[in-house]
Amino acid sequence: MEQFEHLFANASQNCLDFAYLLDRERDLLIARDMASLEVLLAEKAPLINTLTEHDQLISRLCKEHGILPGPDLEQWVLTHASDTVKQQFQSFKDALERCNSANERNARLVRHNQQATGHLLDLLRNQGESSQHVYDSQGITSRGSNNRSLSKA
Repeated sequence: MEQFEHLFANASQNCLDFAYLLDRERDLLIARDMASLEVLLAEKAPLINTLTEHDQLISRLCKEHGILPGPDLEQWVLTHASDTVKQQFQSFKDALERCNSANERNARLVRHNQQATGHLLDLLRNQGESSQHVYDSQGITSRGSNNRSLSKA
């Protein structure tokens, strides 16, 4: 039982540390600071390894106690564990949820940035509007009679 208590406490703290890094990542994504993002990725790597180790330890402890990770573990903690383990488990679940939501938020931000960048590149290439050319292959603007409106650019 004590193993679970320490494991949940350590895993919870590591999740909170990772959530902090995810919040920093969000700020860097918004600022489009790629150099700092690379540094942050290097900071995240050891923590990801540690969280993976926690996951493996939880799975091993569950196997030793004859329970399946996930809902069975939660039910087992609620019915068999001490109040301290229950609190540590709940803190761990809350920290996991915080990491998950922050990770999903960052993934949406990355997708949005990719779409915006792709859209800007399409505008520069003038894709989808073959009758009008913003720039030709020589970098010269077209002189067609159909001028592109400012709102389309």
